[in-house]
Amino acid sequence: MNDLDKQIRLAIKPAIKTPYATASVYVWNVLSHRLDEWPGLLRTTDFASSQKTHGWIIKRVEGSSTWKNTVRDRPVWTYDLWGFYGFRSGKESDNSDLEWSEVWDTVYENLKAAPNLGLDGVVEHHELLQLANNTTIDCGEETLHFSHGRLVVHLCC
Repeated sequence: MNDLDKQIRLAIKPAIKTPYATASVYVWNVLSHRLDEWPGLLRTTDFASSQKTHGWIIKRVEGSSTWKNTVRDRPVWTYDLWGFYGFRSGKESDNSDLEWSEVWDTVYENLKAAPNLGLDGVVEHHELLQLANNTTIDCGEETLHFSHGRLVVHLCC
């Protein structure tokens, strides 16, 4: 099952990396408990020129199952998608809130377009990406948008 978890995490990743190729996307919890270390891990791959922070973490956080029959189960795994984006105040028509909302909506639409994450025979379907929390966090050297998304994945049995 561990390999299956890895396959699912890697199948979620393109929903972010395809439209945002320079975003840092980790399929494990790369963060320490020191908030001031986070921005450096979440920089875009072109940070030297763009000066942008945009990173994601994809991790399994929950698992449940029910019996399909006396020999087969119906596993359901829940994944967190943690998104981070550099905060910029700006003005009404030009600010990081608008940018981050567009990023979030794009990732949502990409996942919606792949109900089984491209894993035929492995993933039956996923419930749509849910936004559990959307706020900002002060990481010492930088303030970041932080969005906590949940994706519930129903495995084939």
